[in-house]
Amino acid sequence: MAATPKRPFRWHIGVFLAPAVLVYTAIMILPLAGTLQLSLFRNIDQSQVFVGLANFRTLFGDPNWSVGFWNALRNNVWFFIIHMLVQNPIGVLLAALLSSPRLRFSAFYRTAIFVPTILSFVIVGFAWKLILSPLWGVAPHLLDLVGLKSLFTPWLGKEQYALTTLSLISVWQFVGIPMMLIYAALLSIPEEVIEARRGSAKNNMP
Repeated sequence: MAATPKRPFRWHIGVFLAPAVLVYTAIMILPLAGTLQLSLFRNIDQSQVFVGLANFRTLFGDPNWSVGFWNALRNNVWFFIIHMLVQNPIGVLLAALLSSPRLRFSAFYRTAIFVPTILSFVIVGFAWKLILSPLWGVAPHLLDLVGLKSLFTPWLGKEQYALTTLSLISVWQFVGIPMMLIYAALLSIPEEVIEARRGSAKNNMP
C-alpha cells in the first residue's frame, strides 16, 4: 500500500499573515499587557509598589470609583446591544438587496454605503451636528415639511437620548462593514445552489 504523500506546509499563509499579526500585536496586545501590568501596581512616594488585586477591590468596592465604573460599563453594554440588534440586521438586508442581479447601479450604492466607514469621527460628528441641530439643523426642517416637527427633540442635548443617538450614528457610519462581509459571502454561493433553491421554491408553491 502506497504511503499517502504529506501535504506541503503552506509557508505563504504565514508570510501574508505576519505583517498584520505584528501590527496588531504592537498596537493592541502589547498596550493591553502593559495596562494589565500597571493595574497591579500603585504609585507610592513616587515609586511603583506591587499591590496585587487591591486596585480592583478599590474600583469595585469604593463608591468614589465604582459608581463611575458601573455607569461606564452600562453605557458600553447599551452601545454594544444597539450595534448588534440594529447594525447586523441592516447589514444583512443591504447585502441581500445589493446582491440582486436586477438592481441597477449596485456598485454606486455599495460605495455610498461604505464610504462613511473611512471618514474620520470629526467629519461624521460635524455632519450629524449640522443635521440634528435644533436651531439650524436639517432634521427639524425635514420633519416640519411632512408635518411631524412635534416629534423632533434635541436628541444630542438630552441625557436620556444622547447615548442612543450616538449609537445609531455609529451604526450609520459602520454598517458598511457587515454589509460588505455578508455581500462577499453571498457572492461566493455557487449559482447552481441558488438556481436549485429557486426551483425548489417554485415546486413548493401551491
